[in-house]
Amino acid sequence: METGKEKEERISKGALIAMIAIIVSLIVVASYANWQNAHRDLIETTTVTRFTPEASASPTP
Repeated sequence: METGKEKEERISKGALIAMIAIIVSLIVVASYANWQNAHRDLIETTTVTRFTPEASASPTP
């Protein structure tokens, strides 16, 4: 048990910068994903074409 002043522990400056960088990068990735989701109709297109097979030649004897 400590007597007198309590021991004060602080986070290092490098760890704080790393945490802020991680949070900022997560915000950027989430914003980009939401932008892509909102503009999905412009980005993705689906083309449906009917496939009609050509008549096969009948075998000759």
